Amino acid sequence: MPAILDSVAVSDDLRRANDRSNRPIVVVAVLLVLGLYAYLLTSAAEHLGIGPAHQLAERVGVSSLLRFDDNGSLWSSIDVGFAATFARSDDELLAFLLIVAAAFLSAYLLPLQFKQGALVVWTGLAMWLLYGGFATAGLLFAHLAAYLVLHPHRDENLPVSAAAGVAGYLAFAAGGGGALRELTSMAGCGAGCALVYRYGILPALSRPRLAAALRFAVVQSAVIAVAAGVLVAAAGGDFWAYPVGLLLFFWQWAKLTMYHIDHRDGLVPNNIPLSEYLAVFWSPGLVPNWTWDGTIAQGYSYTKNNFLCEDKNRLVLGGVKLLVIALVYLWLWDWGRRAAVDFFSGLGIPVYQASTRALVRGFTRGEEVGTASVLITTLLDLVRWMLLFGSVVHFKVGIWRICGYRIAPYYHRPWTATNLVVLWPRFAFHFREFLIRGFYYPVFFRFFRKRPQLRVLAATMAAAAGNLLFHVVQRLYAKEASPENVWHVVGMWPYFVLLGAGIGLTQIWLMRKKRTRRAWTLDRRVFNDIACAYATVQFFALIHIFARPVPASSVADLWRLFLIGFGIHLPR
Repeated sequence: MPAILDSVAVSDDLRRANDRSNRPIVVVAVLLVLGLYAYLLTSAAEHLGIGPAHQLAERVGVSSLLRFDDNGSLWSSIDVGFAATFARSDDELLAFLLIVAAAFLSAYLLPLQFKQGALVVWTGLAMWLLYGGFATAGLLFAHLAAYLVLHPHRDENLPVSAAAGVAGYLAFAAGGGGALRELTSMAGCGAGCALVYRYGILPALSRPRLAAALRFAVVQSAVIAVAAGVLVAAAGGDFWAYPVGLLLFFWQWAKLTMYHIDHRDGLVPNNIPLSEYLAVFWSPGLVPNWTWDGTIAQGYSYTKNNFLCEDKNRLVLGGVKLLVIALVYLWLWDWGRRAAVDFFSGLGIPVYQASTRALVRGFTRGEEVGTASVLITTLLDLVRWMLLFGSVVHFKVGIWRICGYRIAPYYHRPWTATNLVVLWPRFAFHFREFLIRGFYYPVFFRFFRKRPQLRVLAATMAAAAGNLLFHVVQRLYAKEASPENVWHVVGMWPYFVLLGAGIGLTQIWLMRKKRTRRAWTLDRRVFNDIACAYATVQFFALIHIFARPVPASSVADLWRLFLIGFGIHLPR
């Protein structure tokens, strides 16, 4: 099956042409923006002996419009997550920004053949600095194991298998037994892994069924691990505490799945060098907020084809633009939420601090909730989330861009979508690609070929099931692998069903409807576009009621609250 949504392959000659011109003004622009991030969000001002962002905001008279942390830095949802090598998260983010600056200079100035390798090295340094040597070794071990299984080569991979043994020892078995003992143990683990790979794994990979089982086990290791953890917890065992290195790897489950789909479709060379494999999974853009989403920038083909596929200065400036937009979102989300809450409260409409979960909590406690409160609260909460989420994903994509990759923005003006089919890719482009290639296409190309409408609906609901599975895996790693957390996500099933059914039915309607005009054309029907855009975003906001349950709420309570949004008040 061809990778329909992938971009066109780019030759190295074209990449060299796109890499020719160095413009000092572009370098200055990137460093200035990264410096602005460092000043506003980190402890850089303190280290430099200048006033923090809070003092500057007070002098300018805008401190009341912004939210600051205890250190005087601008509060931000951008972080590096679970780092433990610095006393303050501000210092962690500062260290990361300095590494991003170095990675950018390497990607911008080094010869073409060294660019991606340099990004891998800088990413490894960032992980070691932020998460420690054990975690970095664990992540390296997991990816080396995946590479060895997905790309088996007898002679070339023996050094890689030995390196996997050493990384595994450093991650899981290293102790304080003295230098000589540690070196001997590392050498023994390296030699042992090379022998196991040569005489055990490789023969197994030569047998199609065993090879398929091994590849499945590697690619779906995240799902297998949480399933095992849930079974252990259900049997009365202790909660599995995953090492950070493996957690980093498991959180890339969706990304590894995309890579495997490319590999299965013949889009990944069998003899791919290890450095090219790691370039997909080890890049600075993947480090910040790695618990938020692992699908940027998807699998091998998308990443490879979008590296220096156009003039690097244009790519870098596009990244600078996204980084600036991310900063604007950091300011807008809190100011806009407070302004909206004050406005609607002044009109006598309770909006529960623009929080859908607070709305659910109030309704569950027995408070009377009106249709206006439900509509406005859910809509404001969605806008708040769009701005918070937008700041993070634009920051992540901006880093990919300044490092030379033309990665599509994660979302792009979702509020202009006039139907759910348009909304979903505008709101979650990369996650949508994962659901399409991992769940939609396998059903679409196999079932109901003579009934196109049923075919589309079934494939869309399969993607909805994949969406639910992703959120189960995500919660189990973010919280703990327990049956309670599984049922927590499964209990949100109306959200996934309503979203999938809404998208599927809209697709069917669009298949039957003849297109007569382009949306947002400035004519007398533009008011229809405004109404459709509002209805689309409002429906998406309303179904988030089912995604924001509280301990005391039941599914029946959530349905009653959801229907209130349509003016239907059912008795409790």
